[in-house]
Amino acid sequence: MKVLLPILILLAAGGATALLVVFKPEATEVAVERPIASVKVLTMQPESVQLTVRSQGTVLPRTESDLSAEVSGRIIEVADAFRAGGSFRKGDVLLKIDPADYEAAVAASRADLANAELALAQEAALAEQAAADWAALGQGEASDLTLRKPQLAQAKAAIESARANLKRAERDLARTELTTLFDGRVLRTAADLGQYVSAAPATPVARIFATDRAEIRLPVTAREAERLDTNDRDPRSITLEKANTPNSPTWTARVARIEATIDPDTRLLYVVAALDTPFEPTPEHPEPLRRGQFVTAEIEGRVLSEAYVLPRYALRGSNSVYVVSEANTLETRAVVIAQSDAEQVIVTNGLTPGDRIALSPIAYYVENMPVEVIEE
Repeated sequence: MKVLLPILILLAAGGATALLVVFKPEATEVAVERPIASVKVLTMQPESVQLTVRSQGTVLPRTESDLSAEVSGRIIEVADAFRAGGSFRKGDVLLKIDPADYEAAVAASRADLANAELALAQEAALAEQAAADWAALGQGEASDLTLRKPQLAQAKAAIESARANLKRAERDLARTELTTLFDGRVLRTAADLGQYVSAAPATPVARIFATDRAEIRLPVTAREAERLDTNDRDPRSITLEKANTPNSPTWTARVARIEATIDPDTRLLYVVAALDTPFEPTPEHPEPLRRGQFVTAEIEGRVLSEAYVLPRYALRGSNSVYVVSEANTLETRAVVIAQSDAEQVIVTNGLTPGDRIALSPIAYYVENMPVEVIEE
């Protein structure tokens, strides 16, 4: 009995299993329906677009030079503007060197000129007398020495030399006053009242700069420079703003030139912007720019007659967009991008008028997948 009981249990379990296999229900196949994605679209139409290039640079004066003494001496006067940051006008005297020695040199040169003029007058009289004597007593042709022609030429040359020395002495006297050749400001000084200065360009007394114009070198890549190439002669404008300054006012500069040399270290070339009177306050700019100010720049480039402008988020990958076909299916389209930034993309090739570009994000993209257009 104990032996038969396990066998009976096994037989019962096997029979139940067989019944389940024989009478199992048949599974029905259910087709999975994919949800149709809803997308917003933007209908493309060509338009005229102004290309721009963004850069940054430092505002520096076009003219900046060392002010050196042209004569030696002790400084006896200093202008109030002769301080770092001081402002001056063209022709202002910034420094005055003791003129006593140079006034004496002028007086001596004038005396030398008077002596030379007297010697010339005397020699002219002697030459006239010699000519008369030879005409009365001489025979044949008189020599130049007899007629005192060399002596007369020497007296005339002495006058020219004396006049040149006087001009030099007067010029040295005028140089005891250091005057400016332009409107500007003092950057730094290296001399002061009572100091002895030498006529040496290697030891300037100050460094000054002009305030009439500033230049800003703006680095751009070679590809960005292609956007600036234009065959017309219209001047390109540049909009400048103070960097890292909220609500900064803007200045409108112009493209002075594009440098022809590419920097071998950075592989960049430079667009030079010119800005008139940047360092002086105006009603439009009560707070002017300063030398060394760091600014951002937006440079006008070429005008594209037919281009397409897309929001940046419409771009898929680096150079593709999703186009909604007439059958409301999605297809990938490669495009040629002329310019892009954080907000928009300018396309020059790959699109046609009337193309509908999908703007909404697509979680799972399949080529030719159906979509529902919810907004145009």
